[in-house]
Amino acid sequence: MLIAADLVTVAEFRKNLNCSEATIRNDLRYLEEKGLLKRCYGGAVATGSTARHMNMNMRSVAYKKEKEAIAQHIVKSVLISGQTIILDSGSTSLEIAQRIVESELELTVLTNSFAIATILTHSSHVKFFLAGGSYDPEPGAFHDEFSIALFNTMRADICFLSVNGVSCDAGFTISGFEEASIKQAMIKASRQCYVIADHSKLGKTGLKVICDLSDVTALISNKHDHDEIVKELEASGLKIILAPLKDQ
Repeated sequence: MLIAADLVTVAEFRKNLNCSEATIRNDLRYLEEKGLLKRCYGGAVATGSTARHMNMNMRSVAYKKEKEAIAQHIVKSVLISGQTIILDSGSTSLEIAQRIVESELELTVLTNSFAIATILTHSSHVKFFLAGGSYDPEPGAFHDEFSIALFNTMRADICFLSVNGVSCDAGFTISGFEEASIKQAMIKASRQCYVIADHSKLGKTGLKVICDLSDVTALISNKHDHDEIVKELEASGLKIILAPLKDQ
């Protein structure tokens, strides 16, 4: 939540994460010790390290319902059996992988995510390739020259790309500088590219530019309190698909 707002109260954490106040306060204390945020009276404030150093477990919790809605829409309305797809190491990609396994889709998946590969081992109808190399525990993925080499020699129908920011000025951006090259290789290896980003990423800008708005097929996100940002992005030529939440 601190990725989307500079200040979040304990009450807001409780509402979004469905945890007790004691649990929230203990978690905030732990995260402050790790340098990922700073506690304040009644909540927490973001620091310069909040977005940049969130590991996969933490990212999977943030905006989980929104990510589940995006994944559900993709499995039901975008994917068809027989396709070859690329899933990067984002937390929304993890949700997509889980729903692919639960579906009857017969797919070939290329990924650099160890967690996604582990999920896909539970499916008898999905063939997958894991781009190996030097493992980076922070994103839970491989993204060096060895892993990039796989995508340089493969071709896919669709790439699903995770980002940290979507803006008219900067395009699609990420906070982790070292992950940019492999994401760019994934785009080049695919006939179509869908950026997957929950509404908290809209209007935000990360450290490193991945690509321009015009370089992708569409953005799949969620409807929230970002109508003006959505209109601005669409006016810039970006096609946006809004996956509805269950209570909308």
